[in-house]
Amino acid sequence: MKLFYRGHQYETNPPHLEADAVEEIGTYRGAPFKRNHFPAVQNRSHGQVQLTYRGVKYSQDV
Repeated sequence: MKLFYRGHQYETNPPHLEADAVEEIGTYRGAPFKRNHFPAVQNRSHGQVQLTYRGVKYSQDV
């Protein structure tokens, strides 16, 4: 997915999540209100990225 922020373009690959179970927890204005339960997502390392702060370049793990 291509995204733009303040004139800079970058790409992201969001994780695909599927709900384990759906639970009805109540009603809101007469409509049933449901909550999805998702499995715990492990932290993914994206590696090192080159960043610039006030003209100074540096690299950082994300």
